[in-house]
Amino acid sequence: MKKAILWINLVVLGLLTFSGCSSKKDDPTPPAQTQKNMKFTITTTGLLASDDFDFVIVGTTVQGTETTLFKLNGVVQPNQKALTITNAQLRAGQVVIETTTPIFAAAISTGGFSATNGHSFTFKLEPVIDGAAQPVINKTITTTVYTGDFQYSAK
Repeated sequence: MKKAILWINLVVLGLLTFSGCSSKKDDPTPPAQTQKNMKFTITTTGLLASDDFDFVIVGTTVQGTETTLFKLNGVVQPNQKALTITNAQLRAGQVVIETTTPIFAAAISTGGFSATNGHSFTFKLEPVIDGAAQPVINKTITTTVYTGDFQYSAK
């Protein structure tokens, strides 16, 4: 059930992110769309195997024709425009997602909860767009269900 909510949030986020574009009808030449390299470093502290936490990222280029967009911990993920990072991957250590090519936008959806009363864990997201650090996201996750959606664009 909780994973279904996470996926629904991701789909809605993706629709909002990628449907909000419009062009001027009187200008036959659309403005050039910027694309940038993006890097996301994810760290968790105190995450247990019994905890439920997932991280999903979806990306797109302006043309939408690229099929391979991401590297996961330095390894190219062929034919992937989206990645799901599991609890096990997060427990194994820091996770770094980088684009293999400049992209127009990335949408991130996270969510989960601690499965043990009195236990909490932390989640940290460090985004870098074209070498410029963006605000760091720090969250403490408890037994209350958490969901977070974040959007990054090349604009």
